[in-house]
Amino acid sequence: MKKSADAEYDFLDFWEANQKFFAMNQGTTKNLMHFKEQFLRQAEVLQDLYGVAWFRDFAIKTKAYTATASTNTAAQNKFKDDIFEAVLATGYLCNCDQTRTAPLMLDLQTNYFREVDYYPKTVSKAQDMLKIHMKVIKIPGVNLYLLDILGFSEYIFGETRKREYM
Repeated sequence: MKKSADAEYDFLDFWEANQKFFAMNQGTTKNLMHFKEQFLRQAEVLQDLYGVAWFRDFAIKTKAYTATASTNTAAQNKFKDDIFEAVLATGYLCNCDQTRTAPLMLDLQTNYFREVDYYPKTVSKAQDMLKIHMKVIKIPGVNLYLLDILGFSEYIFGETRKREYM
């Protein structure tokens, strides 16, 4: 059901967007790339609602920002500018299928406890990390039909895997 622009209630839209974003999970069957696209689309909605200033206020309250206080103000400003992407990267890690990423999360937490911060600061780095550590879901036989049509199944699978429709 569509609602008209004059029937929109901003506070309700705000809570619905938050609920949708924080309840989002990859699940066991969703592709990692598709989940990333969905995650980033919903993050854009939140960024439109919150703006960037809200995330900068959060950045000032973090331990990492306090650690950069000993360096210089340029490092602090860069940290505040990049905080939205860093928050998204952490959220992306947390919302992916935890049954497949548990060893990665444990390694990241253990290293952080040792004051070694390996948490990714961008969503693309988080995805690269997940690709390495995740068991990729593969559906057996998806491309067999195409290989049979092209005539390659005999070379790849031999006579035993030849389909009945050939």
